[in-house]
Amino acid sequence: MKSLTPKQKLIYDFVRQYIDASHVPPSLREIGAHFDLSVGTIQDQVEALHRKGYLQKEETKARALRLPVQANHVPILGRIHAGPLHAALENVEGQLPVGNKCSSESHFALRVRGDSMIEAGILEGDMVIVHSQVTAEDGDIVVARIEEEATVKRLRKKGHQIFLEPANSRYKPIKDILFEIVGVVVEVRRHYK
Repeated sequence: MKSLTPKQKLIYDFVRQYIDASHVPPSLREIGAHFDLSVGTIQDQVEALHRKGYLQKEETKARALRLPVQANHVPILGRIHAGPLHAALENVEGQLPVGNKCSSESHFALRVRGDSMIEAGILEGDMVIVHSQVTAEDGDIVVARIEEEATVKRLRKKGHQIFLEPANSRYKPIKDILFEIVGVVVEVRRHYK
């Protein structure tokens, strides 16, 4: 896509933030009011954004602006083991296309092996998309690292105790072991053969 002028960048950022906040695009009049510009000036700027590929327009709608569908990609960091603990964070194996709510700066994907999370609907071979963060809430499904190994489990907080709980009655919770939260699972993907 072509580069934007400073004014086009301001308008584009406003439209994107407006859509993120309200889930509908702003009208030309609302954009003009925000920047104290005439509707005609906004129409010219929006047309330039359209030509450069930053906005799409649906001529038959009152709120006609749309952001083009763009697939972000997150790195696939090898396999994450949901059974017995194994070394999991390996070299990047590839890129996974994801929606625009995820980004390669704050998310990564891991392939699941094992059956310790089957009761949470996470099966062997599934791909989990993980938001990188070092904290989580009670009940979140997390990726946790124990020494050089990583696992997918549900974080539990009871009193002063924090532990990792599998979603398979055949496995016991991981207690009294130091672990580090690497991220929180935000999506599970499954491919059928």
